[in-house]
Order: sequence, then C-alpha cells, then structure tokens
Amino acid sequence: MKPNYSGEYTLNRAASALGPAARAIVSAKLRLSHDDPRFTCSARFASADDAKEFTFERFTDGRAAPPSEHGTSRCFWDAETLVTEDCFGAGEGAVIMTWRYELLDDGARLRATEQLRGGGRDQDNVWEFERGLSAP
Repeated sequence: MKPNYSGEYTLNRAASALGPAARAIVSAKLRLSHDDPRFTCSARFASADDAKEFTFERFTDGRAAPPSEHGTSRCFWDAETLVTEDCFGAGEGAVIMTWRYELLDDGARLRATEQLRGGGRDQDNVWEFERGLSAP
C-alpha cells in the first residue's frame, strides 16, 4: 500500500541541506492533498525579503499533464517515494526539475529532495519538513 502524503508541513530549516541558490529561504510551508492517483501541492517559500507561492496538481500514475506554456510535467511512484518531474523549455536551454517526496518517522516528517538540471542552474537541495507545525 502506498503512503498518503496529505497534510500540512512546515520547513525545518536547520535539518535541511540547501545549496547556494536556496540558502536564502528562511521558511516554507507545504499543504499536500493526496487521494491517489490525484496529488495536489500548495506551497509558500519565503526569504527575508520575498516569498514565492505556487500550486500544482498531478496524477501519480505517471501520465503526463497536458503541455502548457511553462512546459510538461508528470508524477509517478518509485517504490514508496512520490516523484514529480517538470520540464521547462527545449533544446540546450531546457531545465528539468525533479522532486522526490518521502515520508519518515511514521509520517511525522517529510523529506523533499529537489534536483534541478539545465539552463546553467544546476542545484540539489534536501528540504526537511515536519507535519502539523506552525510556521515561524
């Protein structure tokens, strides 16, 4: 049986391993809604002087979402790890962003491993979140 990722998660900044491009992030919050195969993520990542918010919906059965002006995306299982993959652009300027979501400690923690490749913006980040905590 696949895990259910539904819940609210708050970034544990001290436990995260962030590369230079992500180190400015001081807080983050994820709200995940998971009714397999539907997976929805609403997120807010904030630095000291800026915040980025986004929402996306994917299907965990690997089907590609319809292409948009921003690119293509899909979501699939790798054992009990949920993986989202987004491709932006084409050719040498293409960027592929992959997130691997893993539940730890009986669902009390969420590890989101981010890998970005292409467009001269390669980076790797490990974001550690705790379930149900209030943002600082």
